[in-house]
Parts: sequence; structure tokens; C-alpha cells
Amino acid sequence: MLNISGLRSAGRSSRPLWVALSLAVAGCGGEAPLVAPEGSQPPGDTLAPPVDTLTPPPSPPDTSTPPAPGPPPAPPPSPAPPPSGPPIHTGLAFGPSVYTKHESSFSAVPPSRISSTFNALKGDAYLPTFLDKLEAARRNNDRLLISFSGQSGAYTDSDGFNLSKWKQKVDEFRGLDLSSYIADGTLMGHYIMDEPSDARNWNGHRVSPADIDAMAKYSKEIWPDLPTVIRGWPWYLKGYHYEYLDAAWAGYHVRFGPIDEFITDNVQDAKASGLALVVSLNMLAGGGDEGLPGYFHDKYSMNASQVRAWGSALLAEPYVCAFFMFRYDAPYFGRADIQAAVAELSEKAHALPNRSCRKS
Repeated sequence: MLNISGLRSAGRSSRPLWVALSLAVAGCGGEAPLVAPEGSQPPGDTLAPPVDTLTPPPSPPDTSTPPAPGPPPAPPPSPAPPPSGPPIHTGLAFGPSVYTKHESSFSAVPPSRISSTFNALKGDAYLPTFLDKLEAARRNNDRLLISFSGQSGAYTDSDGFNLSKWKQKVDEFRGLDLSSYIADGTLMGHYIMDEPSDARNWNGHRVSPADIDAMAKYSKEIWPDLPTVIRGWPWYLKGYHYEYLDAAWAGYHVRFGPIDEFITDNVQDAKASGLALVVSLNMLAGGGDEGLPGYFHDKYSMNASQVRAWGSALLAEPYVCAFFMFRYDAPYFGRADIQAAVAELSEKAHALPNRSCRKS
């Protein structure tokens, strides 16, 4: 996965980089400051003023009482307080999945600072800066879907998934007061795990539905009002009664067949388990032979037409509670054709209701 280093806590600098560079150029090797050439000043007056030969009489002594000192100068005005009030979340949560390893430049930065088309982001939490990142997202009216446990290797052993180790990773964050960010929707969900059905991730053992609900239960014990989301297929999660898990996840790749059938099947399976549904496009690796080469090893990224068509179909499904794109890559998302397609999807997402990923 990519480690994006182009930005450090994007949007925190109050002065754009090009301004700082231009000032530096002006001071070091740029144009010299404008000065008048030698001899360009007007000639001085050569006539000395007449000397007054009469010495004025001395002034009489001042016997009056000096005036009382005036009031001290007023202190400078205090800076304006930061804007208050809850954030305004308009439309469906829409943004990229971001790979982070410890603290990276895109670990939970305000999504709208990465691109004005984003209002949400899925990423990992980093304890030393997490509250600052949440506050920055709040100020930008953005939403974060956060993993507190990080990469799966930290809680996998020879028997596969280790629930105790997973809890230890989550416990690193239990001392933070996240209640206000949960209440106002800035922290939109706890992303508890990635791909429980893929045994390759868990030393040959799939993660059971019972363990999945046990993770969700532990999360609710710490943050009762925070929705729990797993990147798990609705078909795999079927057949178990979940008390604590809120949402499943279905990510589209061209190999999964016609998009309409994909949507119908996953919505049906999510409803069968009483779970909300997050959807995503595997934009960086899911385009197939007609996609764009060069952004993922031995795989093709989605082209702009694929992004536009498949993304529009996913957003048209009213059961969807959030839309993410796997995963953010600056050169790929910087393409003009991809930017245009993502902007079109963003408009569609913005026009939708703001839906919670809490199960009904």
C-alpha cells in the first residue's frame, strides 16, 4: 500500500508554499530593491538662513500644577475566537481510503483539504496527533471512518485472528474523550477489521462472525454511540445475529460482474443480516483490461468512464450509507479525466441525504 508523503497534515499552513518561495526569491538573488541613482536627488539650498542676533529673554518659571497623567493606552484587541457550533455535514459521506503507516502526511487529515470533492476519509488513527486531526476535520465539516487497531499483523498469531491482541491495540485510544466528535458526526464510525473472510490475511483461518460481533461489542463498551463498520462481504456475514455490528462493506471490482447485479445481491445480503451497507470502488486496481496501467502492480486502474458509470450506479442505491474509493494515489487522482469523473460523483453524493451507518 502507498505511503503518501506529499503533505504534512494538509491545510495546516496559513501561507501557501509559493508565497514563501516568492518572498525568498525577492530577498536572495531576485530583483534589487528600487533606489535612486547617484546624483538624482535635487540640489540643496546653498543660501544659509539669516542669523537672528537678538537673544530672546528667558521664559518665566512655570508655577502651575502639571496636568494629571492620562489613562494608559488600551491593550491591543484580542484575536477573534474560533468559530463555534457543530459542523454541518451535507450529503452522503464521500471520499478515499487512505493508507497510513504510523504518522503519514495523510493520516486522517481533513479530506476536503486533499480535494474539495471529498467530505470523508477512511484511515488509521495515530495517537499523538489524533485529536488534532479530528478537530481539523470538524472545522472543515468533514467525516472520518477510523481504524483504531491498525494493520492486521499486530493482532494475528499462528492460529489466525487474536481477539485479545486486537483489544490491546484499541485500548491505546480508550483514554481519549471522543464523545463530542461522535455526537456531531465528525467521527462517523469505527472500522474494526479488513476482510475477515480472506484466510490469507489470518494465517489460513477466517475470522468467525462470533469474533466479529465480539469486536463490535468491545468497541461499544468504550464508545457506545459510535457505529461499528467492517470491510466484510455481506454474503460472508449472513446467517448470524449481530447485536453490536452496524455495517458491512461491498467494494466493486470489474471481475465481480455487472454492477446492477452486484448492487442487488449485496443490498439483499446486508438487509438479511440487519446491517447497513458501505460501498466502494476499487479504483486503483479494479479496472480490468480496459483500465489504466501503471498505478498498481500487475493490475489496471479504473478509467474515467468506468468510475463515472459504476460510481453513479452505486450512489443511486438508497440503501447505501457511505461511498469510499480505494485508494488515494496522488498521480491517479490528479489526472484531469479522473478529477472530472470524481467531481461528477461528488455532486451526486452531495445531493443525497446525510445517512448514518448505524444499523436500523
